[in-house]
Amino acid sequence: MSELVFSPVFGFLLSLGCGSIFWWLRGFKSLSFINPLLFSVVLIITLLQSLHIPYEAYKKGADIIHLFLGPITVVLALPLYEHKEELLRHKVAIFSGTILGSLSSLISIFILVRVFGLNELFMHSLLPKSMTTPIGISASHMLEGIIGLSVLSIVITGIFGSIIAPLVFKVLGIKSSIAKGVALGTTSHAVGTAKAYEIDNVCGAMSGLSIGLSGLVSILWIILFQIITT
Repeated sequence: MSELVFSPVFGFLLSLGCGSIFWWLRGFKSLSFINPLLFSVVLIITLLQSLHIPYEAYKKGADIIHLFLGPITVVLALPLYEHKEELLRHKVAIFSGTILGSLSSLISIFILVRVFGLNELFMHSLLPKSMTTPIGISASHMLEGIIGLSVLSIVITGIFGSIIAPLVFKVLGIKSSIAKGVALGTTSHAVGTAKAYEIDNVCGAMSGLSIGLSGLVSILWIILFQIITT
């Protein structure tokens, strides 16, 4: 049994199994509130804790999934190509929205760090919160932050954003699929993009574009910040 637990297969199948269960449950109308990522994380942590399985054993298989994060982000370019007419027609609004959205995300961290009296290490670790995981990890490395804290903030931001987005769109009367997609991709990256595709394909494509664009722009903002502060 211990050989199975400490093999890469264990972590991979556990992640895949938990995710599949909650995606299946989400298909039921009465259970549409389920967020597969959030519930999977909670279930996996519960299982590891209750069965006294060390995180290192799980991580061997989880790292296999991590390798696919970069290629999956690139694959999002396909639906974007299919809706290139919408992109070109609204390019000014899309690019300006993404640039300002990424900047507001960074500014919010600066403000919160000052309000709660956190040190620069926490600030550098939290700045990548609205970037997709591969870009966020690179940004955290560049800023010499805590990688684990950066990833945690990215996951929490994605889950929270995807949950409250429908309410925000309803309250603010936002009906444009392009506006919704840019907002979800810029603030909630891959998790937000999954939510965007539930709205429609145009929304999903714009969200996919915003993931890469906001990540690139955020890196440029951070580099500019480092130049100014050094």
